[in-house]
Amino acid sequence: MEILFSILLIIIALALIGIVLIQNAKGGGLAANVGLSTQMLGGVRKATEDIEKVTWGLAIGLALLALASGFFFSRRADSVPTPKVQPVELPAEMPAPAAPETPAP
Repeated sequence: MEILFSILLIIIALALIGIVLIQNAKGGGLAANVGLSTQMLGGVRKATEDIEKVTWGLAIGLALLALASGFFFSRRADSVPTPKVQPVELPAEMPAPAAPETPAP
């Protein structure tokens, strides 16, 4: 399930990046560069509106999918039992280190 959510999140994020890069900051975008006149079928205004709708749809889909994956992953993490660790017994008294022997001259 995690792999499915991860793949969908990556695909939607890449699509959103591509759609945002197609748009122009001043509202022209890809449709303004094509050279279509506004009297043609749909025209520039229609293409700009469609790109904006796709952008909003991808952004909302990404947010919902991120929330859903966080919800499912947190539930799964809560249900995993914690491993039982055995305590380590330390000796009550540590022996003092031996003094190094100095060679006689």
